Amino acid sequence: MGETNDRAWHVGDYGPLGWAETAIKAAAFVCAYVAFAHALDRTLHAPDGIRIAELALLGVAEVGLAVAIADRLIEREAVALGFVGFNNAAHLGMLYALVAVSGPGGLVSLFCGLMLTGELVKIVWLRTTEFTVREVAPLVVQGLVLGYAVIYAVALVVWQFVK
Repeated sequence: MGETNDRAWHVGDYGPLGWAETAIKAAAFVCAYVAFAHALDRTLHAPDGIRIAELALLGVAEVGLAVAIADRLIEREAVALGFVGFNNAAHLGMLYALVAVSGPGGLVSLFCGLMLTGELVKIVWLRTTEFTVREVAPLVVQGLVLGYAVIYAVALVVWQFVK
């Protein structure tokens, strides 16, 4: 693999599982965009209780996604770069909705459930293709995805059982 400057922009080979993950997460993005749109005309407030937990969990996910933009630029993979942009926008929109009065309601559960499902599909895809990023071992990449799955699972449980 050559240096970044030698690499041409390209579209990766995702196969059916990769595209299934994309479709599932795209549905989650719609939930976040709707929650954000509803929150635009609401006042913002200092969160407490459940909202702090949700903000912390989704905030950690967002930090990782922000870092992923640099990775996608290094890889020069067009679909992945666009996807991570929409993913970041969705997480930021949901974070905004969480600090709006009355919050995102059930959309946060739907968002987390769909993102969790997408991560589980991605884990299967990664395991069946042995996909890796540059010189990183496949198990490390799978572990990162598992970390995201845990974030969404915990966020979903927190929202469902502690509200």
